[in-house]
This record gives sequence, C-alpha cells and structure tokens, in this order.
Amino acid sequence: MAKDLEILAAPSVDPQIWKHELQHTDGQGGGQLSITNLSAGIKFKKGALINFDFTTKEVNPVKNALVVAGGTTSAPRVTKKHLFKVGEFVYVSGDAVTINAINTSNSAYDVLTLSAACTGASAGAYLEQASAAGASPSPKFLANAINGESKYDIRGGERITPVLWIFQLIKKSALPYEASPARLADLSGFKFA
Repeated sequence: MAKDLEILAAPSVDPQIWKHELQHTDGQGGGQLSITNLSAGIKFKKGALINFDFTTKEVNPVKNALVVAGGTTSAPRVTKKHLFKVGEFVYVSGDAVTINAINTSNSAYDVLTLSAACTGASAGAYLEQASAAGASPSPKFLANAINGESKYDIRGGERITPVLWIFQLIKKSALPYEASPARLADLSGFKFA
C-alpha cells in the first residue's frame, strides 16, 4: 500500500524572548551570515549576540562561554550554551590560547582542551573569543545587534535580521548562548536583567 501522507514532528518553536512590536531592525533587508565563524549544520538561534557590519552587511556571531566548576585552566568545563569550535582563540584575563579540542560527551558541560593554561578560566568566568592567540588579546567581534530569528542547518549565505534596539527588558537567562557582561555592555540599545 502506497503511503500518501507522512506525519512529521513539528519544528521546535523559538522562545518569545521579546515582543516583536518593540524591536527595531536595520530596516535594510538584514545581513548575510558568515559561516567561517560557525560549524556547518548547526542551528543559529534567535537571541544570539551578533556583530553586524553596516557597510558589507556581513553578520558574525559574538562568542562567549561560561566556565563551570570541575575543570582546569588548560581544560575548562563550560556550559553547553556556546558556539566555539576547534581552532578558535579564547581568553579571560591573560594571553589568548587556542582551542585544540572540544569534548561534548558529557550531557551537563563541554570540556575545551586548550593549547596552554588560560589565565582566569575558573568557575564563573567567561571565555571571550579573541582575534588572535598571544599577549594583549582583544575580542574578535563586539556585539552591536541580536539575531532576530533562528536559522536551521547552517550552510552559508543565510539572511539574518539584526535587531538593533528592543524597548523591553530582556532576561539574560532567556538568551540561547552565554553572553559575558562585557559583551552585553556593548549593546547600548538593550536592557538586560
């Protein structure tokens, strides 16, 4: 007997982090997501901190990870709410080091194996993405917007709606990925609780 109708599971619904009538977007059709800073095939979620280049219209994720107890400064445990990938650079308060491996086998946390000890990578600290390894690191991207809608199975070239202001208090705990206080402070058009 031929199958005429196949019932599939409904896609997950994005959480309503803010009221859309209280948001202000770029108004110019959004930007194009750069996949060089993301792993292929991931879901890039609504509410992610982004850097939107108003000239080129390129959108890049702003990455942080919250360190949790139990790891070391050369192999910190971090919450699952991060976008880091192997080969990227991270720092807290000292030199930036390279992520050599990411172990995702534990359901409660990931372990980042680093090229050297990361000064300050203790429980409660945020790993920031650096533009390069070495002394005097700086953030690779500063947050100037928030992703307005989730994108599934990232392959490249996806259009992103940058939300530039939201006239509503946003719960930091509702954000899909960790966001350090420094990166939240970059977002002058937003208020977080």
